[in-house]
Amino acid sequence: MQDPRYHGFELAYGCDPSALERKLRAAFEPLSLDAETRAFMDEEVARTHGRLSSWAQASLRPFLSDFDVNGLLDSYPLFLLSSAQWRELIPSTQSGRALDVGAAAGHVTSRFAALFGDLCATETSWAMARRLRRRGIACERVDIASAPVPAPPYDVVLCLNVIDRCDRPRSLLRNAYAALRPGGHLVVAAPLPLSPFVYDGGSTRDPREPLHAPGPRWEASAGQLWHHVLAPLGGSLRRLARAPYISGGDRARPLYVLDDAIFVIRKES
Repeated sequence: MQDPRYHGFELAYGCDPSALERKLRAAFEPLSLDAETRAFMDEEVARTHGRLSSWAQASLRPFLSDFDVNGLLDSYPLFLLSSAQWRELIPSTQSGRALDVGAAAGHVTSRFAALFGDLCATETSWAMARRLRRRGIACERVDIASAPVPAPPYDVVLCLNVIDRCDRPRSLLRNAYAALRPGGHLVVAAPLPLSPFVYDGGSTRDPREPLHAPGPRWEASAGQLWHHVLAPLGGSLRRLARAPYISGGDRARPLYVLDDAIFVIRKES
């Protein structure tokens, strides 16, 4: 399938079904570029990125992680799916409870928040946690890879673009899955092929729990991530989608785009 382009960026939503194994092929949900995604990109491309912001970013990065810097300066807003696309992918009820793990500043969270009666988040970055609370999203500063998940059980737990920047991603996923009620859903998004690392202050290092899904193609990497990381959790794959993970830019580039896989996994018991 030819990838659509917008503002000159490749936005991949389709895949080569023949390159997916039967289980993943049956679960694949094709999405497409919609008006809400276009509006986000238009706004970010039109945004003026001043010298002061660039100077502040460069000055703080030797001392703080990118997460803390971006939270402090409210920079690089993020977009994964539109509200309508979230409604297509994840089961929701107005009385349902959801937890967004590693929710950053809440840009992505805000697009599915209305699907649930009760939504909260976790974050390890103090600056991001402050942004979430300013948005009206309840947030606990906790790393659920090593600490109890707050107030389980949940109908939906979301780990969106977290496992590739997490020190103990396998532990995080096990604890997130355990926090679901029977019949609940774990939603995992990750840019493929995986290239994991962890921020350690102003530098980076390899995670303690490595993940291996090198691809090289998106379809191969999705299969590797499912078999080696997600399937061992014990749930059943209900949906698989592909979508661009879009970040607002800076003076160097108006946008940054990664190629995400989104897995929706049902807890059967």
